Amino acid sequence: MAHSNALQDLVEQSFTSAFAHHAAGRLDDAEDDYRLLLELDEHHAAGLHYLGVLLHQRGQHDEGLALMHQAADLAAPDPDWCNDLGNVLFAGQQFAAAAKAYDDALVLRPDDAQLWNNLGAALRAQGKNEEAIGACERALAIDPQLLPAMHQLAELHGQAGERMLSSRYQCMAYVLPPHEGKSRELLAISHYFLGQPQQAAEVCRQWLQEEPGHPIATHMHAAYAGLPSDTVPRDYIVRRFDDYADHFDSNLVSHLEYRGPQVLAAVLQAELPPPQAVLDVLDAGCGTGLCAPVLAPYARRLEGIDLSPNMLGHAARHHDYAHLAQAEVSEWMSTHAHHYDLIVACDVLIYCGQLEAFFSAAAQSLRQGGHLFFTVELADSEHAAPYHLHASGRFRHQHAYLEGCLRTAGLHPLLIREESLRVEMQQAVPGLVVLARH
Repeated sequence: MAHSNALQDLVEQSFTSAFAHHAAGRLDDAEDDYRLLLELDEHHAAGLHYLGVLLHQRGQHDEGLALMHQAADLAAPDPDWCNDLGNVLFAGQQFAAAAKAYDDALVLRPDDAQLWNNLGAALRAQGKNEEAIGACERALAIDPQLLPAMHQLAELHGQAGERMLSSRYQCMAYVLPPHEGKSRELLAISHYFLGQPQQAAEVCRQWLQEEPGHPIATHMHAAYAGLPSDTVPRDYIVRRFDDYADHFDSNLVSHLEYRGPQVLAAVLQAELPPPQAVLDVLDAGCGTGLCAPVLAPYARRLEGIDLSPNMLGHAARHHDYAHLAQAEVSEWMSTHAHHYDLIVACDVLIYCGQLEAFFSAAAQSLRQGGHLFFTVELADSEHAAPYHLHASGRFRHQHAYLEGCLRTAGLHPLLIREESLRVEMQQAVPGLVVLARH
């Protein structure tokens, strides 16, 4: 009896030593102890299982799997061992067998979020994406902060072409702590996307504590917090669009389904005489020059202005422009009296709240009989003010306010039509398309 107890003590000491070495990454020492243990007790299930795991770590996958299966036959089912087996099978690309192992683990421990996520990965690897989504959603229902499940769901929905859902899970993952090293701007945008404007405002408030006066943090704090504002600061425009310029066209057209140039072309074709290249045209806030191909057939001379030097650099690639200048729109028009037959401000006034000065300058800059085309985002009936700064960082205007400003400036509205020029979060952004004559 004493001999038996001593042997059992030696077996357990060997296992404890082997497991400690294994956990510490000392694989040579761990393997020695596991093998010594199995010489003492060849049916020691835990020793067989963890030696199998170790051999897998060394790249000896088949031998490792054989030992793990042998261990499973000797002991009562264990969810951790089933999970280990699933992980080894997954690493060996035996995805169906891995899914079976994860299923076995979940029978024993159905409220384990990580097991559901692992099952989701094995199902996804087999192309069973709907089942994978269900498993990952189950994981998040158990642990709403399980980052790997969020990443998997973002990728699964992205593969299915469901950009909105994919972006939602990406944002959910991004706002999870820790926040060190993460972009304050992207954190705020992620909260906004998730319908959490107050959290977005708080991110900007903290950002301003770290970088007082930062133009993007200042403007977006006002937008997210719903603070009153009359215009977007000039340094915000320069910083924002200089950063955006290199990818502006693809993001605007591909992701936001921007239709400004197409709408401009349709309005000009319907409302103006056929293009004869006889007009002096100003592309006010020309950006990268998306509207240049539409305006060129009408223009004897086409000029473009923008606040962003990087945007102007891209616009210069359109050889339709006779002149490009870095300037603020109203200031430029005020110093170019009776200079233009057509002024176009496409997607520009969404960055201006108060518009009296703009319309006055446009009227001054137009020749008699000249036309002004512009687009804005439309305020809903819940907002009584003439305009307000939306949480997107862009202004929205009331129809009546625009019409009143135009008439005060001596501009006669020919067309005021509700039309969306972009989508955001897969929702059409309400807008107005306006053509007025001097």
